[in-house]
Amino acid sequence: MTAVTGAALAAALAVGCGSSGGPDGAGSAAGSTAGGPAASGTGSAVSASAAAATRDGDNGVAQLPADEVLQRAAQALKDAGAVRTVGTVSSQGARIDLDLRLDTSGHCTGTLGQSGVGSFQVVKAGPDLWVKPDEEFWLSHGGEALSQLVGDRYLKTTSDNPDFAEIGELCDLGALADQLGTGRTGLAKGDPTTVQGRPALTLTADSDSDSGTGTGPGTLYVATTGSPVPLKLAKSTGAVEFSDFGTPVPSATPGPEQSLDLDQLESPGPSASVV
Repeated sequence: MTAVTGAALAAALAVGCGSSGGPDGAGSAAGSTAGGPAASGTGSAVSASAAAATRDGDNGVAQLPADEVLQRAAQALKDAGAVRTVGTVSSQGARIDLDLRLDTSGHCTGTLGQSGVGSFQVVKAGPDLWVKPDEEFWLSHGGEALSQLVGDRYLKTTSDNPDFAEIGELCDLGALADQLGTGRTGLAKGDPTTVQGRPALTLTADSDSDSGTGTGPGTLYVATTGSPVPLKLAKSTGAVEFSDFGTPVPSATPGPEQSLDLDQLESPGPSASVV
């Protein structure tokens, strides 16, 4: 079961923050998935939160060296405590759509998906992790029997499960912020622009620490008003936008009648136990 569920989910759909996933993508943002429409793109209409942030005035980062701007952006992301990430990234040569809300306390909810493979919902609360593949995923990886066995339920495991390590990392805002602030070389500031209705400056890196995917240099868009949060990270392989800073992650988790314990499902026995 692990080979079908864990390895397949992680390899086919999960996106590691430290690899090509998370903040290292570029291109158009993903469509509607976790709790609403995708984050708006560059030059889009100003949301209420963005409009409020622009009234806070110039934050001074445009006058700072590029390396310091990057550090301030990473710290601002961590200080926000919670964020929504929406976009398309690359993992092991596959393009992955994601829409996740995550925080620094280990909570996360949203969806990951790949065209032609399927998608799954993710819920994380501390070390507890639930994943719910859709029918398309089960038919391409588990077959009809497994799809019927699980039905419309989540599979419950923990972030300590090595087969789901990438999802656990992706759902860690602190780790994402740390990754964002390290490993970039040859940073250069570019022309001012607008992202999600907020004034922003661009930081372009010659390279980064991502040696396993060959995604190459990317551009980070940092807000120049209000908190200097990152608004978008773009590469040739995809893009991720950041929004809803400080908005609490939904705290609801699947109940016992909504989930199956993955460990018990993997263990030999006459039937799977309901969590």
